[in-house]
Amino acid sequence: MLAAFMFYALIGKEEIVMAKEPNREIRTYMSYGLPVDPANIRTLVDLDLSYALAATLVDWNDSREPVSGLADNWDYSGDKEVTFHLRKGITWSDGTAITAAEVVSSFHRAQKTQRDALKSLFDLVASIEAKNVDTIVFKLNVPATTSGLVRKITEPMYGIVAVKADGSPNLAKSSGPYSLSSSSEKEIALSRNALWYKHQPNMAEKVVIRQPPKGEELQNSFLSDSWVNLLTSSSLVPESLRRSYTDSHFSIWNRSLDKIFHLAPSQRMTNEDGRRLIRFLSQKLDRNILTHGMAGFSLSAQFFPPGYVLFDPDFKADTKSEAMPEKFKSHPLEILGIDTRLNETLRANLKQAIHAATGIEPVLKIVSLGEFEPTRVAGKYDFIAASLPVNDPNVEGAMGFFFGLTPPIIPDAGADAAKSFHSRVANAKKLTDQTTRNLEYRNIFSDATISGCVLPLFHYSSIVIAKNGIDLSMVPTTDETVAFSKVRFK
Repeated sequence: MLAAFMFYALIGKEEIVMAKEPNREIRTYMSYGLPVDPANIRTLVDLDLSYALAATLVDWNDSREPVSGLADNWDYSGDKEVTFHLRKGITWSDGTAITAAEVVSSFHRAQKTQRDALKSLFDLVASIEAKNVDTIVFKLNVPATTSGLVRKITEPMYGIVAVKADGSPNLAKSSGPYSLSSSSEKEIALSRNALWYKHQPNMAEKVVIRQPPKGEELQNSFLSDSWVNLLTSSSLVPESLRRSYTDSHFSIWNRSLDKIFHLAPSQRMTNEDGRRLIRFLSQKLDRNILTHGMAGFSLSAQFFPPGYVLFDPDFKADTKSEAMPEKFKSHPLEILGIDTRLNETLRANLKQAIHAATGIEPVLKIVSLGEFEPTRVAGKYDFIAASLPVNDPNVEGAMGFFFGLTPPIIPDAGADAAKSFHSRVANAKKLTDQTTRNLEYRNIFSDATISGCVLPLFHYSSIVIAKNGIDLSMVPTTDETVAFSKVRFK
């Protein structure tokens, strides 16, 4: 906090003047990417920014039932048609009216730029048209009442953005709680939209997001860093540190399990010996050693935790005993990790757990977040030890991320149809029934795990820590994110 008083010397006489009350700012660190695009959600940071910068036609209440958003109401106007009516007087952050034509342009832009990731919506849609200034008509390829369209467009990647003449989003003009004031590699600044339809006066006036400082464990530095006042962190921390937050009277909000810590193979391990080694580690690696001295986790042999749509209640890992391949009995495994994602305790535990399983201590190759992707692609290591978000609301986007990168995070187990997971994902995306589609995704993850293409180890969650003066009580524990609009100042 800035000092409450400023000192001036006036004509040889000191006078104390009360400083202006500082703005209610959220100041936080996040590993964000550019350009910012509310329709492109790959990480939880993208999710937070999407909620901040764009409102959806339909919102949902605490019971997860659809309620009015930018659209005041809607009706099933035909067998394959849904009509949405905008709220009266709804405006952008600059005070100009939000029109049906602009809503249609926003959906068309998302469809053009994120077609594959948003496939589950746009495969349902034959056309989106502006009937008049405040009415939007979705014509569908399937029966409207069973399409799931209304629930689907509550998801944040379908938030309404203003579209420039060149087709890019104009985020300085927002339909959501905040607009984008500036963005650079070092800092993003958001400004409160006082014209947002759910605006509250005790919301933050400004949100400033900076890239995390290098070489620091943010959970520890939050206790002494005078700039930051809100931090999204990991629940996987020593219990003593968690007590320090409480002793400092910080507010803490805890997501449900939303991350998976796992081992994934490099390109040089995508062969039968590599898969045999992963299956061997799946049986021999002691997860209790891996998590020793830590709190905030749940051990797991599955990629998704119970309660998530892709959790497999019938999952049974292959119980057949797997021997460690001969070639690795004298080969120290090289494991790639990110400096800010593997704290010192977890690094030591990882070494000890692998040493106990294989008899050889591994070599950790620790890089910065910025160095991680080119290092991952280069493939000069054996395994990645990292975490991934598993509560992505965009299932199709998540599947493309896990199986569709080059090289993929989760590789194929072979060339035939059953073992070519990326081909199975592509075929599953074409299924029109969401339940059937999710069942196939679930089977793909189960088969990839059993085959030895990924080794899930434990689930944990994100926590949000706020310093004095910030109130997190408006953030429900069932939400996917601590949306900035739900943070209040006391």
